[in-house]
Amino acid sequence: MTDIKNFLAKYQGAKIKYIPNQGNAGDSLIGLATLQVFDELELDYEICKPTEVFEGQIILYGGGGSLIRKYHRCRNFLLNNHEKNNTVVLPHSFNDIDPLLTVLSEKVILIARENISYDYIKSKSKYPDNCLLSGDMAFYIKNIDRYKNISCIGECNVFRFNDELSNSDRLVEVPEDNKDISVDFHRPMFMKNWHLPDDINTQVKKNLSIATDNIFSYLSKFQIVNTNRLHVGIAAALLGKTVNLYRGSYHKIAGVYDFSMRDKFNNVTYHGY
Repeated sequence: MTDIKNFLAKYQGAKIKYIPNQGNAGDSLIGLATLQVFDELELDYEICKPTEVFEGQIILYGGGGSLIRKYHRCRNFLLNNHEKNNTVVLPHSFNDIDPLLTVLSEKVILIARENISYDYIKSKSKYPDNCLLSGDMAFYIKNIDRYKNISCIGECNVFRFNDELSNSDRLVEVPEDNKDISVDFHRPMFMKNWHLPDDINTQVKKNLSIATDNIFSYLSKFQIVNTNRLHVGIAAALLGKTVNLYRGSYHKIAGVYDFSMRDKFNNVTYHGY
């Protein structure tokens, strides 16, 4: 297993292009934790958009679950940039992207966030030595003590029911009182009128902070959290809530639970084997 802070420390003193993985509010939790690690290590980074094409740069692409067959943004970015830049894909889940893995250049390092993805990319990648394993960046989130030990009662249901999850994948019916906070608390990372890198860095971090604050503030009100949203489960686990975590449409939730949660959080129960 790779210690992500030690790994990233080797980029101290270098100019870095950071591409946050855009998605729902759960991705904002990953993004904010990542920037907190960057700031702790005093990395010199510029936040950039995934539509950009670079040459001769050091690129860190934000962690998440975007490297599966149904999503294209990260895949397209890598195809446009992998040959002329040193690129690191921060801890991700990978699934069913064989054509991409077989063409990526030796300049690309892929980091899996659980063993299933790690075994997959090691077996399919053209450069298996460039495949590493480390925990999800969300586990590095800081400054959440203010959300703990708050008066709370009852339970909340936070289930996804979008196109990543088919009816056959659900172990439970989505309750009537469900609130999918990963969608409701989402904030766009980039606005059309941002031009200067400093503006982008400031505004993206602000939006990530607001979305993350909304997640923790909402979950802090409840004793029990029922969810099939990975990062809702992670956030609730970090707050010490009783968490009932349910499987998703592929191995991501089971994989992260087995790798990073099973032995560390006795307040989390996984339903889905």
